[in-house]
Amino acid sequence: MSFMTRPAFAAAFAVLTLAACETTPAGDPMGGIPANDYVLVGIGNGTVPLRNITLTTRPEGVSGRGPCNGYAAKNTVPLPAIAFEPLQTSGVTGCADAAIEQRYFEALQQATEMEYYGGVLRIKGPTWLIFESGRPADQTTDALSAARGNE
Repeated sequence: MSFMTRPAFAAAFAVLTLAACETTPAGDPMGGIPANDYVLVGIGNGTVPLRNITLTTRPEGVSGRGPCNGYAAKNTVPLPAIAFEPLQTSGVTGCADAAIEQRYFEALQQATEMEYYGGVLRIKGPTWLIFESGRPADQTTDALSAARGNE
């Protein structure tokens, strides 16, 4: 390799290396975040005692269920960044788990970014939210029950 081709080769190698680090496919409306159902397993530095808060991600926003209310929020910026409009909830009050649900709603409303790595969804903000893929046990149906229908 001549002296003149080494800089060009090095520049091309650098561009290819940086392109390989890109984690979001071009034109991906989800910004690399899988559109999926998730269960909250951690809030802040602690774990969630009951797996009863869900999140479903879609290109236009998120929705789910808390222990008391259903909720939805539209995302106003392209993923993986997030800036949710005010949460819309089903308005249930007086629930035994209202405190954890309110803490979750506040953390979700203040969040600024999502990331997905190793099967874990993290929603970043002043208080981090950690999710695992799936649904709570009380919301799942095994294959045999699904095949039987309403017998």
